[in-house]
Amino acid sequence: MSRQRGTAVIMAMLIVAAVATLVSGALWRQSALMLETENELAYAQARWLIRGAIDWAGVILREDARTSTVDHRGEPWSVPLADTRLNENDGRPAAYLAGEIQDEQSKFNLRNLAAPQGINALELQALGRLLEALSLERRHADAIAQRMLGALKAHGANQPALGLASVEELLEVEGLDAADKVRLRPFVTVLPDITQVNANTAAAEVLASQLAALPLLDARRLVAGRERAYFRNAADLRDRLAQAGVPSTGNLPFAVATRYFSVEGAVSYGRAQLRVRALLMRDGNRVDMVWLQETG
Repeated sequence: MSRQRGTAVIMAMLIVAAVATLVSGALWRQSALMLETENELAYAQARWLIRGAIDWAGVILREDARTSTVDHRGEPWSVPLADTRLNENDGRPAAYLAGEIQDEQSKFNLRNLAAPQGINALELQALGRLLEALSLERRHADAIAQRMLGALKAHGANQPALGLASVEELLEVEGLDAADKVRLRPFVTVLPDITQVNANTAAAEVLASQLAALPLLDARRLVAGRERAYFRNAADLRDRLAQAGVPSTGNLPFAVATRYFSVEGAVSYGRAQLRVRALLMRDGNRVDMVWLQETG
């Protein structure tokens, strides 16, 4: 009889243990599901915040177009937003936002290298000068141009080059190592169509690449002078080039205003952290987003 009671007690203990295991497993799955749901909600909120920030960048660019026909680094759009908390003691997770607007026409547009009929020889020479200014081998210019031409043909001559090829894809050429790409990357871009370099925002290396008669040293002097007084128009730029002893006959390969801007932003909301990059196109007082991609 006592043996039967002992067996019953053991069976009861096993049943309790089994039930406890099942219950704990169910609770663990429920907790994991709740955590996953919370994370998804946090990421959804982070994406709304970052889209709101990009929309706000568009408002800034529209206001800039309303008040000025020139784009330079002294304008409000060029001031980065430091890591800023968006809410305080409202019962929700802390939300932080940081970001900046960059002038994409301050860079060498690799899209300029190719047209349906082939490679643009003048732009190819300009890219070669940019590579030399950055202490990189000029021979890489032709390989990059060939990749651009191939990408253009693959997407059709009449299609805009948005998403046609990333800068990273175009720089995947033999002999250009990782360190070279890191050095070159800040000076080049790929835009949906052919553009001019904004002389008010371009680095000295990019300015020098556009004119064979403009040495890098003189380009740096132009940049230094530009920081004190930006170029008001093409005539102003031409005059200052002449003062630097640089002949500038014919049409200058420069602009003093910009259509394409990139926005880089980072937002954190609770456990969610999101980084994105977007390309905006401004046409008059209208600003459209060309593409948006998460970068980390």
